[in-house]
Amino acid sequence: MPGCATPVRLGPWSAEGTTTVRHQEPVRELELEAAFKAFGPARIFLRLRPWGKETLVVCDEHPLRGLDGSLHNPLSDAVLQLRHRGMLPRLARLVEQQPQEVLRA
Repeated sequence: MPGCATPVRLGPWSAEGTTTVRHQEPVRELELEAAFKAFGPARIFLRLRPWGKETLVVCDEHPLRGLDGSLHNPLSDAVLQLRHRGMLPRLARLVEQQPQEVLRA
């Protein structure tokens, strides 16, 4: 599947990369490969699970190769956790703004 250009921002810093869908199972799973020249590619896997009347989103992200892969350690995992704490509420807001008929499709 072809990748699409993706901007990434961290404070005043931003970079362009590409994001490619590697696997998808509609309404359940999405696996992406995000590549940024300075850091190398990373795998991002999102799994949706019913959680009562809500939905639980499980996000697993780790570097595959390159600078990020060679520097991967518990500290970088902690930074990813912080990033996910910001990303997941933004994702929830986007989903909650969708009309119900779009969500049912």
